[in-house]
Amino acid sequence: MIANLQEYFRPEIGIFLDAVEYKRIEEPNTEVKTEIAILCQDNVNASLNEEGVRILITRLVKFDPEKIFTLSVTFGADLKFTDRKSDYNWKDINLAEEFMENGDFVTSQLVSRISLIIGEITSSFGQQPLLLPAFLAKKNSSDKE
Repeated sequence: MIANLQEYFRPEIGIFLDAVEYKRIEEPNTEVKTEIAILCQDNVNASLNEEGVRILITRLVKFDPEKIFTLSVTFGADLKFTDRKSDYNWKDINLAEEFMENGDFVTSQLVSRISLIIGEITSSFGQQPLLLPAFLAKKNSSDKE
């Protein structure tokens, strides 16, 4: 893992909204169960290009059992290498995992925007907004076993 990952990229970051998918689930005349679990899943995708790295983070929100809605929001960022690019062979590095573990300088910005969009969308139907944590869950030692 590259502990100082931020040092290999220029401070200018191009952030963009990549995709939003919202589907309201309407089930008339069905029983309402007292327990519904909310499931939140984050996916990090990073791809290498000549000038740097493009990172996409998608957060999927759904319920178990499948009720109310499903929602997916993807934000991305384009990062450009500094002159230290040649310190590593970037093709041999699992970039998605690297950014999940050491990319807070960019992932926190993307997940903050994702959380904001989710809050705005879920408040649109007159209820309290669904406010999710603005950070990626990191693997701990027990998850790696």
